[in-house]
Amino acid sequence: MFELYLLLLPLFGGILIYLCNKNITVIRTLLVLTALLHNAGCALLILYPHWNIPIFRQYLGADEIFQFVLGIMSFLFLCAAAHAYSWLPVEHKHDPHHMPINVFCAVLCTFVFTMTLTAVARNYGLLWVAVEATTLASAPLINFHRSAGSTEAMWKYLLICSVGIGLALFGTFLLGMSAKMPDGTAAGLNFSAFGKDVIIHPDYFKAAFIFCFAGYGLKMGLAPFHTWLPDAHSEAPSMVSVMLSGTLLNCSFLAIIRVFNIAPDPLQNFCKDYFVIFGVLSLAVAAFFIIKQSDYKRMLAYSSVEHMGLLAIMWGLSMQEITLLHMTFHSLCKMMLFLIAGNILVAYGTRKVDQVHGMFARLKRNGTLWLVGIILICGMPPSPLFLTELMLIQRAGFVLGGIIILFLFMVFCGMTYNAVRMTMGDDLTCPVREQDLDAERLFKVPAVILVILILSGISMILENYYNL
Repeated sequence: MFELYLLLLPLFGGILIYLCNKNITVIRTLLVLTALLHNAGCALLILYPHWNIPIFRQYLGADEIFQFVLGIMSFLFLCAAAHAYSWLPVEHKHDPHHMPINVFCAVLCTFVFTMTLTAVARNYGLLWVAVEATTLASAPLINFHRSAGSTEAMWKYLLICSVGIGLALFGTFLLGMSAKMPDGTAAGLNFSAFGKDVIIHPDYFKAAFIFCFAGYGLKMGLAPFHTWLPDAHSEAPSMVSVMLSGTLLNCSFLAIIRVFNIAPDPLQNFCKDYFVIFGVLSLAVAAFFIIKQSDYKRMLAYSSVEHMGLLAIMWGLSMQEITLLHMTFHSLCKMMLFLIAGNILVAYGTRKVDQVHGMFARLKRNGTLWLVGIILICGMPPSPLFLTELMLIQRAGFVLGGIIILFLFMVFCGMTYNAVRMTMGDDLTCPVREQDLDAERLFKVPAVILVILILSGISMILENYYNL
């Protein structure tokens, strides 16, 4: 019952928002209300699962991992909606040629619906439909500013992700062919069909996993399938970048996990090798692109590629609980940074690192949040990512651990160098402008997230220290 509520709520909210036409105040209020009600439903689903009345159980249902991801997605939606309450009027004032606000917020709610469907789907066919729907629902959001760059990024996103979805569809067909009942009949594509009595053909399953890994890995942003991600994340407005990086990538990753979870024991190591190989490749690609990055939003996008690579390595090394922890704190940290990046864009009107300087003089609050956030996303104490990355290096062993440390160090050097360049310097000769004041007022949601991250990191580090 909760799953149906969580699916229908954003659709209903999106319809109401669309009908509001140009009343920005009502649109903002409805968006926040929809996010609050969605959070309440997720909380009830997680805290009181015995209240949940099974409806369409064959197709819908959330297990513990997907409840976890659903909770992250819903919380980020609430934070993005709360930030949008103040951001939308500012954006409308400085860029009146953007997409209509009611259309934008209605499509955003539809995007939340598709990600919710991805989380609660209990059928591999329905899972594929849900992941495909996330592409169609999120593509218009990238073109919010209606610029040449955002239009190009939208079409690039659509075309490349469509290729990935095609690969995943073929993998889903192979998955259905790989599973047979003892009497020789097809097992079907429901998750419950892949039980102990099912006979899985190893060759078909290997092919199915490879195609699903490539297809869903493309949506996840793993290298070398990541090429859509830097353009889409950098051209989209900040709150959309939050949803793409903090929730869509997680949903795509867990689509791969759904396939991995039914792998027969003899094929587990075969699948884990793919996670580790493409995880390391993603780390390498992100490190070399970040080290010379001149666009601060693209820098954050490549940071997402880096952390998706870390998640893949963690899962490949059987660190499931640490993977979920890292996923959570990466999503929170990346949300804070993308929101601050949007504030910087409001004030400076550019994404070029060379053209942003003296933030401590012009944007004291945002400058502080930006520099501290960059330190946290790089895994420096007191970031909770410090502990998860440390555990990964300890588990990885000497050679793999050394490779991971090298690439993490390159990422740290590239990101902190750009952050220092942007925040330091004296910009007092430039008078305070209206857009500077508007950007400074948008610090509240990122500041709350920063406090959550620091307190979580200190708590985790102290707990680990006393357990040693």
